Parts: sequence; C-alpha cells; structure tokens
Amino acid sequence: MKKKTIWALIALLSVTFVVLITLQIVYVHSLISIQAESFDDAVQRSLSRVSYLLERDESRRYLEKELNERDRELLSIRSSAYILSMTQKGQSLSDASRLSPPTLEYHSAIWQPDFFDSGLSKGNDTDNPADESILRERYLSQQNLLNDVVLQILYQASSSPVSERINYKKLEEYLHSEMQKNGLDAVSLYYQVLEKDGQVVHSGGDAAALVGSPDYVERLFPNDLGDTRAMLYLYIPSRSGVIRNPMITFIPTVLFSLILLALTIIVVWTLWRQRALSDMKNDFIRNMTHELKTPVSSILLASQMLNDKDVRRPASANEHIVSVITDESKRLNMLIEKVLQISLFEKGHQASNKMTEVDINHIISGVASSFTLKVEQSGGRLETALQVEDARVFADELNLTNVIFNLLDNAYKYRDPERPLHLLISTSRVQDSLEIRVSDNGIGIRKEDCRRIFDRFYRVSSGDVHNVKGFGLGLAYVHQVIRQHDGDIRVESEFGKGTTFIIHLPII
Repeated sequence: MKKKTIWALIALLSVTFVVLITLQIVYVHSLISIQAESFDDAVQRSLSRVSYLLERDESRRYLEKELNERDRELLSIRSSAYILSMTQKGQSLSDASRLSPPTLEYHSAIWQPDFFDSGLSKGNDTDNPADESILRERYLSQQNLLNDVVLQILYQASSSPVSERINYKKLEEYLHSEMQKNGLDAVSLYYQVLEKDGQVVHSGGDAAALVGSPDYVERLFPNDLGDTRAMLYLYIPSRSGVIRNPMITFIPTVLFSLILLALTIIVVWTLWRQRALSDMKNDFIRNMTHELKTPVSSILLASQMLNDKDVRRPASANEHIVSVITDESKRLNMLIEKVLQISLFEKGHQASNKMTEVDINHIISGVASSFTLKVEQSGGRLETALQVEDARVFADELNLTNVIFNLLDNAYKYRDPERPLHLLISTSRVQDSLEIRVSDNGIGIRKEDCRRIFDRFYRVSSGDVHNVKGFGLGLAYVHQVIRQHDGDIRVESEFGKGTTFIIHLPII
C-alpha cells in the first residue's frame, strides 16, 4: 500500500471519529440539559406547593384564633336575631324547645345576604320595621368588622417572626410529600429556613451538607404585606448524580467507540509498520545483494585466474589467489550465518546457545587482540580498561564473542574519516551486574535513529550512497543475544562526537 493511501486512510478515520465523538458529546450534553431542567422544574413545583401550604396553614390558624375571641359577640348577635324572629312569628319563648341554642345551619343561613329579605320579611314586614332596620345596620357593621379582622390578621402575620409562623414538623412533612408526588422520593435533601435578615432559624438534615450556595431557593409567605423575605434554602447533594443517572445507558456506546478507536489505531499502526517493514525488506535485499556480490565476484575472479593455463604465475601468486578465495569464502559464510541466526531469532529459537561459566575479561581480550591490527591499519587505536577482576558470567561464549566483535566492527564501519579512530572497551561492576562499555569517537547517531537501531533490517539513512555495507542485522543480533542472557543494552550517542554501547549482564 502506498504512503499516500495510508495517509488518506488515517485522515478519513480521524475525521470520522472526531465527528462521531463530537455528536455523542453534543447528544449527551443535550440529554443532561433536558434532565436537569426536568429535575429543577419538579423541585420548584414542590417548593412552590410547600410555600402555599405553609401560608394556608398560617391563615387558617390566625382566623381560628380571631374567631374564637369573637365567639361571644357573634353569639350575642345571632341570639338577638333568633329572638326577634321568634317574636315576629308569635311564638312563645317560654317553651323550652324554642329556647334551645340556634344550630350551625341556622348560623350559616342567618349571615347570608338575603337573610333579612327571605327570613325576617316573611314574617310580618310591618309589625316592627324599626327592629328590622336595627338588625340590618348591625349586620353590615359586623361584616365590615370581619373585613377589618382579615386585614389585621395579614398585618399581624407579616410582622411576626418566621419561627412563630412555621410548624417545622409540618414543613418537613410537606417537603417529603411534595417531592414524592413529583417523583423525587429517592432524593436526599437538606434545608434551612432564614429570616429576612439572613439569619438561619431552623435547619433540617446533616449540617455538613448545608455548606456553600443552596441548590434551590424559595420565598416563604410571598403574599405578605411589605418585604419580609423569609426564605427556604434547599440542598440536594445528589443532584448531579440523579441528573446523570440516565447517562449510564451511554457507557456501552462510549466503551464500544473506544474499543473501535483502539482497534482502528492498531490496524493503522499495523499498516504503517508493514509499510516500514516492506521498505526495510527492500533495503535489506539491496544491501544483501551488494554484500554477497563482493565475495562472490572475488571468488569467481580468483577461480578464473587459477583456471587460466596460458598465464604463468609464480607459486607465491597462486598461494595469494588461494588465500583470497579462502578469505572471501569465510566472509560469505559469515554473512550467511548472520542471516540464519536472525532467522532463528525471528522464530523464537535460541541460536544454539551453550550456556557455561565464562570470563568476560578473557573474551574481550581475545576479540581486542584480533581487532587491534585492523584498527591500527586505519591509523586508529583500541584500548581496554578491564576494572573488574572477577568478571565471570553464565553465558554462551561464541554468541557473546560475536556481540563484542559486532560492536567493534560497527564502530569501525562508522568511524569519522576526519580524525583517527579511538575505541575503548571497559568493564565495571554496578551492584549485582557487570557493565561493559564499548565507546568510539565516530560520526555518532541522531536521537531519532537511536530508538530504532536495534530493529531488524534498520539502518541509519544515508540516501542512495552505500559507503557502509551491511544488512542492518548486526545490532539486532546483539540485542537478541543480550536479552537471552537476561541482560540489557542501551546506547548513548551525540551526533558528530561518538557513540557508547552499554551492556549489563548478571554476575555469578
């Protein structure tokens, strides 16, 4: 798949997921808003109803009190009317049955506006007109008095303290009852009643919950004369939880969206990785062709020279040709062995490890001894600083030798042509592990390349110039061997100044 296609696919998937997640967020936000408005309306209806019930109870209480105080006066008025009615009808008051107190139905009837027209007038309208006029005036006077009583009740209630106007037990009953009627019976609530000066006169519920601004505010006795400003503060700590409770149905949707997003990222990453592996494979094939072509060409050329009978050569020349064939055959064999080793690591096998107790100092000294001549021929030098005397580890000697050789060979290949090569191999003890450092003053490695130099087939980009031969397998092989020895390896490098490979292996 081409890079443009992969980038287009990534862009399309990114836009799709951004739109999908945005729509989900908008929808969830709208649903939360609707739920919040519904919840708030239900609470406000409940509080308005509670305020109405408290005001109704107060009016009933004051009316009953005022009417009780005026019972005697009202009874006198009703008795006079009753006596007058009996007299006009010519009935004797000495009869015990007629001297009994008037009934409640009679009291209700006597205060109707048409009482005097339908009751007294049905008797003898002309018998005692003066008495009828007196009663009519007295009735109107008492009606005005009742109006004054109602106004006095309103003034008296408005000026009374809130603590005397509210039955707090009833208030709590009303709150729970109205909340239940509006479908909020499962909601825990706390409240405060405040005077007009802001002083709290009563609290209901946990005092710790009555902190901060109230969730809802309702004015009590809104029909009072003047500005009393008695307030009811309502606290509902679980408000946000109740509002967001329906959102639990969206959890599976969000979860599956995240899973789909993760799978998409994995697929895209796999495609990108496959693309990168494909590029590395092509580089590997090109590099392998160059690497294998050189020894094969040398062997072919030397063989042709040996087969040419027309050319007379001294014995030393023949020996040189044979040595060339031998060296190039060994080089070809080594390249093939590297490829085979990487193939074994790819399949998860240990490349014929024979774990024994070995001395790292002995391995380093042997490799340094054979590599010194090669370094000196290029004008450089190789030094060792083996500070650990007892450097025994449990390892495969052959593979560990190849590790040291590969690191030195890698440093030799990437030496800086502007200055002589300087290689240093040192050992030291770090807690319970042996630290091996292989340092050089070569061209160094950029930071972005340091993260991938241990990948198979990866080589630092140098354009189309193949001045350094290789398959990109050497450091991958080193990394695999160290990991199989329960160790670790890392690289420290500064571009243009040099590189240091640091190996840690457990000491016996």
